[in-house]
Amino acid sequence: MSIPLKRNQIPPEQAENWMLNIEEEENLTFNLIVPPIVLQKETYRILSGENENRLRIYLGLEQEKTDGRYVLCAFAVSAFLMGSGDVFRDYENPVYKLERVNQNFSSKSTDVIESLKLYRSWRNGLLDNENPLARFRKYIYPKAYLLNKYELHEIFSMQKKEEAQIGFGISKTMHTLIYPEVKEKREANDQSIVFNFSDPCPPICDESSVYNTEK
Repeated sequence: MSIPLKRNQIPPEQAENWMLNIEEEENLTFNLIVPPIVLQKETYRILSGENENRLRIYLGLEQEKTDGRYVLCAFAVSAFLMGSGDVFRDYENPVYKLERVNQNFSSKSTDVIESLKLYRSWRNGLLDNENPLARFRKYIYPKAYLLNKYELHEIFSMQKKEEAQIGFGISKTMHTLIYPEVKEKREANDQSIVFNFSDPCPPICDESSVYNTEK
């Protein structure tokens, strides 16, 4: 009997799959060093505040390389819900660098912005043009993550942990590419017009359908 998952918990097998996928990308597009990225409970308390704001994690690169490779880093800011929609706006200060011991970088906003710009140059394939796959990074790697408060509440409040580590994985799902003309075989560099009018199942499924069964 499987143990019930907590809210937003990723099944171990799925987490393993995501991590194996990013290991494959290390030989293709992900040529960064990733040191431990840690969110400390006190940093979370400061950024979430009395209103329990959500946290946005921006990805950046260190200015100095290590062994000839760029090093990934991350910065956290507070994000508040604007209006009744799903738009979250950032507070510019405070901003924390999520190292092993979190550092308040509120007085170093220029350094933060330069780090983010450097990562986005890498993300857009501009830092190593000799890699023909670098141009695909912008379709794989995001600029930032808006964290969900439930996971952090579980870790810091329910489990009484003093820190949480942020790691990365890649979810690879087969998507539909819908073309307005037919070819016996298509090459990856086919420049035809292509659409994607579909949502994969899961997560968008008809749970009551007789066709949607594992038995």
